[in-house]
Amino acid sequence: MDVNHSTEKRNKFNLFLIIAGYLLLYGVIELTAKLTGDTGNTWSALLISACVILAAILVEILIFRSRFSALSRLLGFGKPRGKAIASALVITLLMFLCYPVITAITGYQFKLPADWLWLAIGVFVFHGIAEEVLYRAFLFRRLREGRSFWKAAWAAVIFFTAAHIPIIINMGLIVGGMAVLLAVVSSFPFSCLYEKSGNTIWAPAIVHAAIDTIIPILAAGGMNEQSTIAVSIWMAAAMIIPYTAFLMLRDQRNQKAG
Repeated sequence: MDVNHSTEKRNKFNLFLIIAGYLLLYGVIELTAKLTGDTGNTWSALLISACVILAAILVEILIFRSRFSALSRLLGFGKPRGKAIASALVITLLMFLCYPVITAITGYQFKLPADWLWLAIGVFVFHGIAEEVLYRAFLFRRLREGRSFWKAAWAAVIFFTAAHIPIIINMGLIVGGMAVLLAVVSSFPFSCLYEKSGNTIWAPAIVHAAIDTIIPILAAGGMNEQSTIAVSIWMAAAMIIPYTAFLMLRDQRNQKAG
């Protein structure tokens, strides 16, 4: 009884540390985003990402007593597995093919910004690296310790989803609601890709950034009723394609385990 009580107490304290670490890192993202004023700006994205990585290093060392030599691995910057990267690239290609299909369905013309390549780098740095360090390399990895994949993924969903709720205020109920739903659904394939790539962020970062390419593209064309429909279809595709891939990847893993 004493041993069980001690273990339960230790688990609760560890969960408290995880939540505290998450709030600190999330606070860094929010604060630096407000100070820079525009997460869509590539230089701002680079600065935010650098601050998040630095904060994650400090959290790992000061709160979790991690060794400095292990930080690169812990933060997901190790060498990824080729199959996971290949899976991420296939998912990304399938999603990008949805752009012309959506145009054919809705008539909405997606417009690439003049500096699209520079903006794409910013999207990858912010949504791919900074957010994946926070949500996969820190939050999911810590929650995964001593828990099944599903328990850890569902716990991470709560935090990931809550962070997207303000979008409803900024972009309205339809687009904002779809964004929140997308956050829920995408959390599972992101976590799966993270594990399949050897606990590295690169595979989920590719897909995460691909989903959010809609942000600079939409900014170039402006928002109206037609674009709202187009974006809603894009978000639906961004849910269905990665989640279908996730189910296939999980099924393959279960077959190998059996």
